[in-house]
Amino acid sequence: MRFNWMKIKLIFLLVLISGLFYSTISVNNLRDISKMDIYIDNPNNLFITKDSINNAVIEIITNKNIHKSSVHTKALEFELNKIELVRKSDVFIDVNGTMVVNIQQRKPIARFLENKSYLDEDGILMPKSKYYSARVPVIKGYTNVQDQLDLIYKLSNYIKNDKFLSQSTAEILIDSNSIFSIKLRNYRFKILIGKLNNLDLKIKNFKAFYINASANQILNKYSVINLQFDNQVVCIKN
Repeated sequence: MRFNWMKIKLIFLLVLISGLFYSTISVNNLRDISKMDIYIDNPNNLFITKDSINNAVIEIITNKNIHKSSVHTKALEFELNKIELVRKSDVFIDVNGTMVVNIQQRKPIARFLENKSYLDEDGILMPKSKYYSARVPVIKGYTNVQDQLDLIYKLSNYIKNDKFLSQSTAEILIDSNSIFSIKLRNYRFKILIGKLNNLDLKIKNFKAFYINASANQILNKYSVINLQFDNQVVCIKN
């Protein structure tokens, strides 16, 4: 019986490489953590601080009774993601034994006047932060109904993605029939949008009216600018 020594050598080599690979991973995972580096996105607008994340990591490791030389990074990420102002975390330990913690903050797109919370970019309620207040439109008239929340998110997200509206919108108003209005900064009039159907067309019509009315300096003569009618902008004077 003839042996294929080349195949045997190849199998032995693969086993050896696999052993070295898993050994390296194990050694790296068991290496004592020498320090911790924390990075938070958008550092100029911090809803959470490095100190608060550092304290949270220490508390998680302590409460879970995890020795610092055997921290399971995925388990740590799972716990960090439970923090209300964290959208996503990424944790790894580099070859020097440094634990690197990357934090992506939740980002508000509107603020509720009634319950002192934000609506974030994923359409989820978000608590306020004691460290930073976002300059986003204020929502008035929300009655804690999910259908309303979905519609508010649709309009708030639309405003966020529109350069003019994101810079100008101060308030988003909703009534009990889910009729929407918005108010712009530095103007007294209310823009009556109505239902959110044909939103692109309604905003396009408003922008055309706004450019013309601004040129003629007549914007502040109106109290309501009604966009509910097809291809029309109907204005009510003060």
